Amino acid sequence: MSLARVAALVVLELTALMRDPFRLTMVFAVPTTLLLLFGYGLTLDVENLKFVALDSDRTPQSREYIEAFTHSRYFQNRGLVESDRALEHLFRAGEATVAVEIPAGFGRDLKAGYHTQVAIWIDGTSPFRAETARSYAEAMHLAILGRLARETRGEAVEIIPASIEMRFWYNQSLESKYAFVPGIMAALLLVAPAMFTAIAVVREKELGSITNFRATPTTRLEFLLGKQIPHAAISFLNFIVLSLLTVFLFGVPLTGSVAALTVGALLYILCATALGLLVSSFAKSQFAAILIATIVTVLPSFVYSGLMIPVSSLAGGAAVIARLYPAMYFLDISVGVFTKGLGFAALAPDYVALAAFLVVLIAAAAAFLPKQEA
Repeated sequence: MSLARVAALVVLELTALMRDPFRLTMVFAVPTTLLLLFGYGLTLDVENLKFVALDSDRTPQSREYIEAFTHSRYFQNRGLVESDRALEHLFRAGEATVAVEIPAGFGRDLKAGYHTQVAIWIDGTSPFRAETARSYAEAMHLAILGRLARETRGEAVEIIPASIEMRFWYNQSLESKYAFVPGIMAALLLVAPAMFTAIAVVREKELGSITNFRATPTTRLEFLLGKQIPHAAISFLNFIVLSLLTVFLFGVPLTGSVAALTVGALLYILCATALGLLVSSFAKSQFAAILIATIVTVLPSFVYSGLMIPVSSLAGGAAVIARLYPAMYFLDISVGVFTKGLGFAALAPDYVALAAFLVVLIAAAAAFLPKQEA
C-alpha cells in the first residue's frame, strides 16, 4: 500500500467536501440537531405525576398525608374529588395519573395504633410509567405513615420490621439524562458518519468519476482509506462538538478519563465510516445508500445498543444482534466515562471489540467493492 497515494486521495476528497458547502454543513448540522432533539425529548424521568385525592376522613392526619404528596417533585396536586365517579372521569379524561383514596377512620385508626389502609389508584396505560409511579407512591406511603404515627402517638413506630437505606453508586439523583445523552451521542456517531460516508462513494459512482481510478495503480484498500479518512476526521470534530454540548448544555459531568473517551470515539468513528464504505461497495445510487445505511444503523444503535433496553435483558437473536454491532461497545465507553468515571483498564474489552469490528468491516468493504470500480 502506498501512503503517498492514500494522502493524495485524502486531499482530493477534502477538496470535494470543501466545494460542497451544503453537504459539509449537513455533516455537522444533522448530529447536533438530533442530539438536541433527542436529548431534550427522550427521558425516562417520571415527574409531575398528576394526582387527585378522595379524602373521606377529613382529619388533620389525612390532610397531612395528601400534603406530603403535594410537596414531592414527583407528584402534582390536581385537587380533591368528592366521589368515585368524579375520580373515574378524571382518569378517562387524562387529567389524573395517580389517585389517593383515604377511607373514613384513617386518623382514628392511626391514633389508636391500628392497621391503616390507603388506596392508591394508578393509570396503567403506560406500564413503565405506572410501575415507576407505583414505586414512588409506595415509598411516599411508608415514609408518611411512619412520620404521622410518630407525631400522633409520640413514640418511635416502625412501619416495617427492617429499615432499608438505599444508596445509588452512580447517578445519585436518578436523572435519565446522565445515561440518555451520552447514549444518544453513541447512536448518532454511528448513524451520521456511516450515512455520509456511503453517500460520498456512491455519489462518484453516479457521476462516473470513480472510473478515473481504473487507469491508476490505486488499490481497493487505498481507495477506501482515501475516502474514509476525511469523513472520519470530520466525524471526530462532530464528536468534540457533541461532547461539549453534553457537558455544557445538558450538564452531564465528564467524571472519567477524557483520553479513554477519545480513543474509544476514534475507534468507533472508524467503525462507523467503515460500515458506510461497506454499504457503498454494493449500493448503486445515493437513495439506496441512504436507505440501506439507515436500516443497518438506526434500529441497532437505538434498540440493540442498550440505550432503550438493557442488553442483559435481550434474548435469542436480539442478544446476538446487539453483540454484532459496535454501538453497544461504544455506549459502554461513553456512559462509563461520563457517569461511572471509568478509564482505560475497565474499557479494554470494548476497545478490543471495536478494533476487531474495524478490521472486519474494512476487509469486507474491500472484498465487495468491484475491481473495475477502483
